[in-house]
Amino acid sequence: MAGSQLLFASRLLPRDAADPLRVIVASDNPLRRAALVMRLAVFGDLAVNEVAYVDETRNADVLVADTVDASRSAAPVLYLVKDSNEASQAIARGARGVMLRTAAPRRLHTGVRAVADGFVIIDEEVAEGVMPHACARVELIEPLTPREQQVAQLLAGGLTNKEIAQRLGITEHTVKFHLNGLLRKLGVSTRTEAVVQAARLGLLIL
Repeated sequence: MAGSQLLFASRLLPRDAADPLRVIVASDNPLRRAALVMRLAVFGDLAVNEVAYVDETRNADVLVADTVDASRSAAPVLYLVKDSNEASQAIARGARGVMLRTAAPRRLHTGVRAVADGFVIIDEEVAEGVMPHACARVELIEPLTPREQQVAQLLAGGLTNKEIAQRLGITEHTVKFHLNGLLRKLGVSTRTEAVVQAARLGLLIL
């Protein structure tokens, strides 16, 4: 559906919903910063501030970054981008979310809350350019085994092969075996694509 987003779980822990979310907007363009603050400040569950430099974001719950490199941020980052090329660069920098810069205030608010609650979010309008294999296929080649489903869920949680092995009580070699089967059945080639595809197919508990 146009304008929708893909959400899948990460390892960030959800905050207490009663607490105002501390959001910092970072941009080296003062006009962009001011416009973003205005779009977010209308929501009563957000406490919004602005900075020009990412080093000033230590106390943020979420950093909304526009036209700055936020790879040094200690807070999870939601990047605002103009196209899939910028989205790919943001993901390479460790973004927890990427959304189009033109997102409406309510959609932007949803993205901020999702990142704060422990999800990774990718705007569907740029997802195909970022992960074309995951977006091109929407059917399983064959059903996943119960163990492959467990591996998919733990991948969505951001766990490494070693951590998955410890969680499931199996060896890393066995994890790789199940991971290879998972990638093949989903028709993808990377872990990130596997999580996105599994989410699209409704195979993950979010």
